[in-house]
Amino acid sequence: MGSKILIVDDEVSLVYVLRQALLLSFPEAQVDMAHSGEEGLSRLADRSYDLIIADFRMPGFNGLDLIKGVRYLDSAVPVILITGYGSPEVQAEAEGLGVNEYMEKPFNVEGMLTAVGRLLSSGEPSRD
Repeated sequence: MGSKILIVDDEVSLVYVLRQALLLSFPEAQVDMAHSGEEGLSRLADRSYDLIIADFRMPGFNGLDLIKGVRYLDSAVPVILITGYGSPEVQAEAEGLGVNEYMEKPFNVEGMLTAVGRLLSSGEPSRD
């Protein structure tokens, strides 16, 4: 079975496009979606993932709140934080939480797919 990826972003169209790109590049992958930080954390509580892609700014839990929860539940899962509201402060806080990649929107899809491939190949499959 392929890798398990979770995308957490309140922009439905971005999630759909990113999911399609991931499935084309990683056809064996299972790509789940969540449209809020709370929904993402709930999914992570139910199953393990090999990679999480999370937006920074979402209603309710923001991406950094989500990552704190992710680190509590699974300290080793790679995380890519994406944001349209980047700043050196946000990037520093994200890196302090162990974010593996920090990408500002609009991001290059090829760059995202390269980062995903690198992070998936460096880790062990999920335990689920």
